[in-house]
Amino acid sequence: MIGTIFTHASRIRLWLGVLAAMTICSVASAQSQADETKLMKQSEVAEVIDTVLTAYEQHYVYPDTAKALSNHIRKRFKEGAYDGTADLSELTERLRNDLRSFTHDRHIYVSVMSPHDSPSVGDTITEAEIARSARVNFNIRKVEWLTGNVGYLRMDGFEDAEYAGEAVAAAMGVLARCDAIIIDLRYNGGGYETMVRFLASYFFKGPTMINSLYFTETDSLEQSWTSAYVPGKKLTDAGLYILISSRTASGAEAFSYGMKNSGRAILIGETTAGAAHWTETWEFPSLQLSVSIPIARPINPVTKTSWERTGVTPHIETSVEDALTVAHREALKELIERTDDEDLLNDLNWELYAIEAKLMRVELTTEEMLTYTGEYAEGKYAILVRDNALFWRYVDGSEFLMIPFTEDLFGFDDTDDYRLAIIRDDSGTVTGFRLLVKGREPGSIRERTGDI
Repeated sequence: MIGTIFTHASRIRLWLGVLAAMTICSVASAQSQADETKLMKQSEVAEVIDTVLTAYEQHYVYPDTAKALSNHIRKRFKEGAYDGTADLSELTERLRNDLRSFTHDRHIYVSVMSPHDSPSVGDTITEAEIARSARVNFNIRKVEWLTGNVGYLRMDGFEDAEYAGEAVAAAMGVLARCDAIIIDLRYNGGGYETMVRFLASYFFKGPTMINSLYFTETDSLEQSWTSAYVPGKKLTDAGLYILISSRTASGAEAFSYGMKNSGRAILIGETTAGAAHWTETWEFPSLQLSVSIPIARPINPVTKTSWERTGVTPHIETSVEDALTVAHREALKELIERTDDEDLLNDLNWELYAIEAKLMRVELTTEEMLTYTGEYAEGKYAILVRDNALFWRYVDGSEFLMIPFTEDLFGFDDTDDYRLAIIRDDSGTVTGFRLLVKGREPGSIRERTGDI
C-alpha cells in the first residue's frame, strides 16, 4: 500500500453530519490548488485509487463486497472513468460517489486532508477540538419543561461522553423530576457510541445490553451495555418518547433502535436515514488523503439485525413538524392512564385539550372572526379583530391574542391557565362568554351588550 496509515480517533464514531462537514471544508481548502494544476496525472490518480481500494479491501465490514467493489472501481479506471480529473478534491468526490453507489453505504467518505492538519494517532483529541464542541454546547440545543411536567431535550449530535458527559448530565438533572421525557433527535446526524450508552443509561435500572458490534476484520463481537451508575438521578419510571426523522442517522439511529427494541421508548416521526455501520478513519498524509471505512456492523440483541438501509421505523408516523406535539400528546395520555389523583387528572386533561387543539389547526376566516366582535358586560370586556386575528380585551384594557381550539373555545398566546368559552343562542349567534381558569369552576357568563 502506498502511504503510511494512521488511525484517526480510534473511538468509533457514527457521525454522518461531521464527516459531511469535513468533506465540504476539504473541497474548499483544496480549491486553490485547482487553479495551479490543469489535470491530475494518470499515475497520481492511479496511486490515490489504489490506496483507497487497498484500504477498503483490508478493512471494509463486508470483505466480499470490498473485493467486488475494488474490481468495479479498477475496471472503471481502466475504462477512463477518472480521466480529466482536475484535482484531488474532484477525484475524492467522484470516488466517494462511486463507492457509495456500488455499496449503498452512507458511511463511506473519501476526502482531502487540510494542509493544516497533522495526522492524529489513537485516542487523541485536542483541547481545541473540545473547545469547539463546547462553544456549541456539545450539540445540546434545548432543555425545556413542557406542560404536564413533561421534559424536553434536543440533541443535534452525540459527542464523546468522556468530555460531553458532564453537560448531558446537567441537562438530565434539569429534567430529573419530570414524569415523562421527550428526546428530540430529528436533526441528529450521529456521533460517538460512548454517548449512546451514556444517555441510554439514564433510562434503565441496571446494566442492559442495547446493542452489539461485529468486527469483520478481527471476527469479534463487542457488546454495548448501559451503566449501572450515572451522575444524578435515573429516570427509570419516566415515560420516554424519541423524535426521529429522515435526517436522524448513525449514532442517533443506534440510540433510537436500541431503546425501541428494548421496549423502553416510543418513537415518533419519520423513518430514519438507514446508516448503521461503525466507521474508522485512515489518513494518508503523503497523499493528503482521508478515508472513512465502515469496519463493523451492529447486531441488536432482540432483532438480531440492524437498521442498515432500512432505517429505524417509528411507532407513530407523523410529519417532522408535528412530531413534538404528537409526542407531548402521547406523554399526557399515558400520564392520564397512570394517575388516580383527581386534581392531577383534571390538570392533565386541561393540558391535553390544548395539545390536541394544536393538531386540529382550527383556522377562522376574517368573516368568521367578525361574528365574535363586540362589547361584553357593558363594555368591561371586548373581542375585536386586528391584523387578521382575534383579541380579547380585559377590564384593565390589556389585550390578549385568542388562539382557536374550536369555534367555541379559545386559548391565549401567553398563558395556558386561562381559556375563553363562547356562548351562543339557538340560532348560533354569539351572545356571551365564560372565562375558564385552570383548576377552578367556570366563571359566570359575560353577555354580549353591544357592537365595537
